[in-house]
Amino acid sequence: KDDSLYVHEDGSKRFIEEIVAHKILKQSYEYEVSFKNMSSSENVWMPRDELIKCGFKKKVFEVDTREAQCLGLLRPLVHREGLEPEFVLHKTMSGQKVKSFL
Repeated sequence: KDDSLYVHEDGSKRFIEEIVAHKILKQSYEYEVSFKNMSSSENVWMPRDELIKCGFKKKVFEVDTREAQCLGLLRPLVHREGLEPEFVLHKTMSGQKVKSFL
């Protein structure tokens, strides 16, 4: 896709392949970006707004969600229903996650 084009500070043109990680700055986020046909040593940190303008809104959301889940900040089944975590109990039955309300 053409909107994944990134012009590096040295003037070279690169195509964004993947968002690898993110870090929190004072009041914003930056994301580590890898490029097609380039090694990981060529990765750069890009601001959230710039990635969204390049058409990577869904990828940014996926990275944010993955990080939140790793930190235990997001429980998707609770979040979707808008309930506080203490009111919902999750169990696995027959290989499926089942939600019980208290």
